[in-house]
Amino acid sequence: MPLDEPRPDENSTADLTAVIRLRRKRLWVRRLSIAGAVLALLGLVAAAWFSPVLRLEEVEVSGSRLVAAEDVRDYVLAEHGRTPLPQVRPAAVEAEVLEQFGRAEKVSVHYAGPRSLSLEITDRRPVLAVAAEGCFELFDAEAVHLGTVTKAPGGLTVLEDTKGPPDQETVAAVIRFMAQLSPELRAHLRTISADDATSLQGTVEMGETKAKVVFGDSTGASLKLETAVQLAEAGRTSIDVSVPSVPVTS
Repeated sequence: MPLDEPRPDENSTADLTAVIRLRRKRLWVRRLSIAGAVLALLGLVAAAWFSPVLRLEEVEVSGSRLVAAEDVRDYVLAEHGRTPLPQVRPAAVEAEVLEQFGRAEKVSVHYAGPRSLSLEITDRRPVLAVAAEGCFELFDAEAVHLGTVTKAPGGLTVLEDTKGPPDQETVAAVIRFMAQLSPELRAHLRTISADDATSLQGTVEMGETKAKVVFGDSTGASLKLETAVQLAEAGRTSIDVSVPSVPVTS
């Protein structure tokens, strides 16, 4: 009677070899599947990177009153139009627009579709209106010229034309003075004038009281104006705070 064929046993050398081979095969199949997926993804990325289907064709601009939206749109399209959108870096566009359009304080750029960008511009804020012939020139706290208007915006301090247009050094001193003030303090200073960079004067309003104030130079602006506001609130109408620790009133 013939003997039965030997039955495989889990502990046999043959079975261990088969298990190892099976595990290796599964591992290689998994690796090849992952590699295939990565290659497919890279192919899609490469196709998108160079695809004319995703080229930039539209730019939306919002938020600005000082910068013409159509000028920004035309500039961005001239620089990046018809470039595949994945190649257009929002941070680079932001830097370019800020450099090109000085009246913009901040630019936020986002993808707005397969072929479009969205730009939101934050304008620089004027802190001073300089009276000129029949108009007012606006400046921000960094002395950036923000344009010319026929009427000074409400609540904005006006540098009055006393003895002819102020020179650049005088305007710079006034802007340095204004830049040190908080919006709350700045709101009390209705007008300011200066014969030169060391002779700043202004009008402070506190309710019904209007006080003429001598500030001197542009240093210590916040302390000088705080002191002037307190004295005007007490009813003083002629104030000299050129030395704020020793104010003079009448």
